[in-house]
Amino acid sequence: MNLEENSRKLQASKAEANGDSHRISSSRFSSLLASKDRDYLLSQDGTQVPVASLVGKTIGLYFSSHWCLPGGKFTPKLISIYQKIKQMLVNKGNDDDFEIVFVSSDRDQAEFDSYFNSMPWLALPFGDPANKTLAKHFDVKGIPCLVILGPDGKTVSKHGRNLINLYQENAYPFTEAQVDLLEKQMDEEAQSLPRSKNHAGHRHELTLVSEGTGGGPFICCDCDEQGSGWAYQCLECGYEVHPKCVRAVDRGSMAES
Repeated sequence: MNLEENSRKLQASKAEANGDSHRISSSRFSSLLASKDRDYLLSQDGTQVPVASLVGKTIGLYFSSHWCLPGGKFTPKLISIYQKIKQMLVNKGNDDDFEIVFVSSDRDQAEFDSYFNSMPWLALPFGDPANKTLAKHFDVKGIPCLVILGPDGKTVSKHGRNLINLYQENAYPFTEAQVDLLEKQMDEEAQSLPRSKNHAGHRHELTLVSEGTGGGPFICCDCDEQGSGWAYQCLECGYEVHPKCVRAVDRGSMAES
């Protein structure tokens, strides 16, 4: 067998493997998002988008509803991050793509229509059994919840909402490797931060802490967004803020007080 024939067989083997991988991915997405009576999702303009078109993309399943107050606060942020991720991928010029599918818990069609009209992504039809099936499959305990699926249809993270809050568009593609990289960058940046600071929004001095020195996951008392890793914490009362949220204190007003 000559070298040219070996090369042809290797290429054929790779093509077959890629074809098998595509079929497996397509099967995963279909089992999750389609049914025997429906093989499409809804787009904003009312067109039906084939579920198969999502194969090869990173997908966010967004569990939310019109009546959910936390969802009303998170959805505008998610829209902004979604658009930034899409633009980032365009700028990079690679084949990666990102899409979100709205999985509704709305009570009626009018609520669904009103909420979905504010979103730039896809949705399962209102009342479709897949809405409840997916919530059960991913063990969704509360909404809003963002579950991330990889291009192969496998679950990447059930904590997409937290990752968006923590890292914004930099969270993409939401993998453990990406989160590890972001945490390492955060640790490096923290080395240049002062060990303590005064914050205009709090009367006590704040101390820089990490998960290893008394910190941990928290809700920032300044911006009300989730935080993790490094924070400025009041050791007297537990007040905690992101390092980026610390505002300089007017020394004149401090002297007067």
